[in-house]
Amino acid sequence: MRQKGLRAAAAFFLILAAGAAGYLIHPEPAAMPDIPTVTVSAPPVGSTRVIYSLDQKQNDKEIIALIEAAKSHIYFAMYEFTLRDIADALVAAKKRGVEVLGLVDAGESANSYDKPIVSELLAAGIPVVTEKHADGNGIMHIKMIVTDRAYALGSYNWTGSATTENDEILEIGTDPSLRQTYENVLTKLLNAYRGNSAAAAAAASVSIGTIDYAEAPAHIGQVASVRGTLHNAYTSKSGTVFLDFCASYKDCPFSGVIFADDSKKFGNLSRLNGKTVILTGKISSYQGRAEIVLTDSNQLAHEFQN
Repeated sequence: MRQKGLRAAAAFFLILAAGAAGYLIHPEPAAMPDIPTVTVSAPPVGSTRVIYSLDQKQNDKEIIALIEAAKSHIYFAMYEFTLRDIADALVAAKKRGVEVLGLVDAGESANSYDKPIVSELLAAGIPVVTEKHADGNGIMHIKMIVTDRAYALGSYNWTGSATTENDEILEIGTDPSLRQTYENVLTKLLNAYRGNSAAAAAAASVSIGTIDYAEAPAHIGQVASVRGTLHNAYTSKSGTVFLDFCASYKDCPFSGVIFADDSKKFGNLSRLNGKTVILTGKISSYQGRAEIVLTDSNQLAHEFQN
């Protein structure tokens, strides 16, 4: 009996020890793939590089290396584009006989930061088009370049802050199948938006002036300052703020929208309830009603009353 008791005790302690080892001994981590992170040069065939922006703060040079290595064509789509060194590289490629075609966001390309870059490209004879969605909604949010040899895409916008301040990922590769797939996407969009020149889109972004909120549905796709008395600034569970101009928002012809990521820029908007406010921006359509999406506090003003 005593031997059985000793064996049972020994087995119990072995189980305890094994359990403790489970907390102390960790399996070997899986081997990381051998992906070089920074090599400012045209990538060799079959390679892939994944670059974190702040490791070397030179993603712009990586893009320029791809542009300089292109032999026949360069297609790009970029949401925010303010870097003149990349624009200069595209112009130089155009001058040496490479076909260069670009797609930019209508709103971003018309602002004071992006507009000079787009103007430089257009002046060099590079066709640059913008998106045009039938309902006035939607942005061109792609950040990608495809050449005859390689592709690069990720979160990286072609801006100074994205290069030296932001957390961004840029993937550069030469896999033939992927490269062709991305080129097919850009070709499809460039053809779909052909004729919708960035220059014309910028001209169209000029405000038509101040209108009453009830008139907004007649001006979908245009930029305007929409005036009305704010009935309520309502914040949803997701943090999105809706600026309602009627007691029943479902029956109202117009509203303002501020998504959660931008709401901190505006403060507590309930302070404006009952006051006359002016919302400025592109009027779009959502579920049959007109709206302006506000991303900057300068888009919202209110009239001071005695």
